[in-house]
Amino acid sequence: MPNTSITTWLNSAFDMRRLLSFFLLVCAFSFSFAQVKEFPLKHEDFSPFLLNGKTPFYGEISTDKAEIKVQIEKAVKNPDKPEQYLVSGHSEVAGTKSGFSGEIIFTQRFNVNDAQEEMLVFADFTMKELGSGEHSGIFTGKVRMQMAKLLTKDSRATVTFKGKWKNYPGTLDFGTWWANFVPKDISKVVFK
Repeated sequence: MPNTSITTWLNSAFDMRRLLSFFLLVCAFSFSFAQVKEFPLKHEDFSPFLLNGKTPFYGEISTDKAEIKVQIEKAVKNPDKPEQYLVSGHSEVAGTKSGFSGEIIFTQRFNVNDAQEEMLVFADFTMKELGSGEHSGIFTGKVRMQMAKLLTKDSRATVTFKGKWKNYPGTLDFGTWWANFVPKDISKVVFK
């Protein structure tokens, strides 16, 4: 006949181990959620800056610095994910136009050290061209916007996109950038 005090003690120790495991799991789970940062400006509407007053953004693509013109014609804020904007428009390089659709996801906001009334807002973008073939592909990269902290309907922003374009077959891969101003040196424009 087994000793009841040892059996009771073993059952109690097993229950304590399960309780401790459950407690540690709950702590780890809540800690992981505490680390996720929410985009702080989710109530703002950045679509006017992305649409750029119906004016194209200008920049460069490829190693020979060919001019690229990018026009975002539609920018819709996702009501379920307010940091995400669904965009569409077209790009033009050397007279060849290509439509695209994609997304811009805002991720971070920072104060500007030497301009206390301004802020920097950063995002990731993916824009897929609608065509197929060697000269159609995907734009990916970062967006940087500098603007006043207090946004009004008359607010303006400098907007810069910087990233890569890779064609669908995988045979072409170029660095690219475009902006609503002409930076003196794009390599010195800081992206997060």
